[in-house]
Amino acid sequence: AFMTLGSAVGLIMFVSAVLIRQSPRQFSCKDKFVVVWMLVCAGIHMVLEGYFSFNHKNLAGMQTVLADLWREYAHSDSRYLTSDPFTVIMEGITAVFDGSFAVVAAYGVLTDSPIRHPAQLVTSLMQLYGNVLYMGINCMEGFRYTNPHPYYFYGYFVLMNAFWIVIPLYLIVDSVKSIYRGMLIAQRAAIVKKAN
Repeated sequence: AFMTLGSAVGLIMFVSAVLIRQSPRQFSCKDKFVVVWMLVCAGIHMVLEGYFSFNHKNLAGMQTVLADLWREYAHSDSRYLTSDPFTVIMEGITAVFDGSFAVVAAYGVLTDSPIRHPAQLVTSLMQLYGNVLYMGINCMEGFRYTNPHPYYFYGYFVLMNAFWIVIPLYLIVDSVKSIYRGMLIAQRAAIVKKAN
């Protein structure tokens, strides 16, 4: 199941690279990373988490690759096989909104659109907020949903979720700085225009 997920992520990364190469503009390493990250996130959020949101009640008995992935991940967090209300709602919101905003953010980078940083900021804030709630609730309840075996706890629960804490934090700072600079330039231009 994880080989399939890895292959799908690899395919999205390849498509991202093609989109970057076909663009007439030059991209910094950071911008290339953001395009790949946002498109990988969009795929994971919309397809994988969307699948969970629509099929959470029947996952245990389903014979699909995506159901297999969720059953495997449920070794780390049992809430994914019990239709835990918070988890179902959180994954549904993530699938619809985080996935959509991630596509808009990638589009913004690829086209050098001003929508890039607002979409990047919203996506990253939602990812960080959802992950902090997801992990925080489990922590506050004594990790009762989490398998204590180091492979599942650190490999699945901690490591797989850490990406959606560390990278969004970086992208939040990046977007706040860019929006701040843009607003500062706009304010200075308005002052100059008023003075003339």
